[in-house]
Amino acid sequence: MTITERPGELAITADERLLASLHYLSLDASTWVLEQIFVRPAQPAAELAEQLIKRFTQLATTANVHLKVLDPYAKRYFTTHPTDLLVAHQLPVSGAAAVRPVALHLEHTEEE
Repeated sequence: MTITERPGELAITADERLLASLHYLSLDASTWVLEQIFVRPAQPAAELAEQLIKRFTQLATTANVHLKVLDPYAKRYFTTHPTDLLVAHQLPVSGAAAVRPVALHLEHTEEE
């Protein structure tokens, strides 16, 4: 397995096949946003995601940036692996204030 790095993306591949990826963006010169982690079905999700998060954290430390985290798995990871890189006021992943998925079947409230 190999971790490749491109601006905004880390990817784990094996035999030229994508196994997992982490996507992020630069919000400004001092803040990155971890948007999404993807792990291909039938792969060891926790293991691959952890490898990507650890590498992402190393890159953020080297770049001297702070992190905002949107991905639910990454949020859970950082609750058990605290880091000073996280900005204050992260959105919660559990409880009444947690972010909820958008409904797939929205009711129209305006006339079409």
